[in-house]
Amino acid sequence: MVNKLTRDDVPSSSGVCYMFDEGRFMSKTKLLNNQIKAKHGINTRTPQTNRQRTGDVLEPVLITEACNRLGLINVQNDITEKVVHPFLPLQASLDGLAEADNLVLKNDHENGIYLPSMTKVCLNGIGVIEVKCSSDYPSDPPPLWLGVLQLQSSMEIMDADWGLLIVLFQSTDLRMYIYKRNPEFAGQLKEKVEDWNRRIIEEDYFEPVISADASIIYDRGDQEEELILPAEIGDLVEELDNTKQLIKKLEETADNMQALIMSHMGNHSKARVNDFTVEWKSRTYKATEEVTKTAPAKPERSVRNKSITIKRAIS
Repeated sequence: MVNKLTRDDVPSSSGVCYMFDEGRFMSKTKLLNNQIKAKHGINTRTPQTNRQRTGDVLEPVLITEACNRLGLINVQNDITEKVVHPFLPLQASLDGLAEADNLVLKNDHENGIYLPSMTKVCLNGIGVIEVKCSSDYPSDPPPLWLGVLQLQSSMEIMDADWGLLIVLFQSTDLRMYIYKRNPEFAGQLKEKVEDWNRRIIEEDYFEPVISADASIIYDRGDQEEELILPAEIGDLVEELDNTKQLIKKLEETADNMQALIMSHMGNHSKARVNDFTVEWKSRTYKATEEVTKTAPAKPERSVRNKSITIKRAIS
């Protein structure tokens, strides 16, 4: 894939996981807000992170390797144009396409081949390829946010009978997940995409469930007159205040416990008790030269962390 090819103000397959409440890296309100901003001509794109750039560089290599292992033909890994659903307001930037000629595959975990919910599959025709690089530990099947819903929606756009999700876990664990098109998914996708597109057009936000979303939706804070809240909200305000007071007390209690454990550890950086390992590490700062009179030179120093790390042994 050559960067993001889809428009920022319309639904795309990369955002489908948020439509299904399976997103990981932001809230669906945040994504919706970005697309509403884009509708008004505001640039909401951010520079690629090191990980994102590295993933893009690895995409063609991983596609080539996976397709060779599987026996796929007519492989495309340099797609430079977006694809659009025939009747839904949905676009996709494809990582790759490949063709299968009555290719029969079975689960072969030794070679990284996984067939979620299947033991054997026959692939024929053109299929969609999605690539992900993850620092997470491998899972079978992969979580829906890790390309699964994105792949399924791209399959609908391309009218493809099958799709291949390539995931490189932990830098070296290459896994290939093969999916067949799910007839039930098309109806679910239609409902989610049409509702999402309507929300972009009408600027109709979801009811906030976290405070960060509320601050996105009600971002002006310019109404100075005092508002009298409904009586039933009074109970909620009181409960919130009590909860915050309880959290404060629990944090104080936890800090007292931590201080006592630290006292017992003294200058030891590691300790063990029952099924627990306790670590109290230090952070080392390199020596610096004098920059200005207000920023004098500093020798190398080691500062003890203000918190400990507790690990429970896996039974």
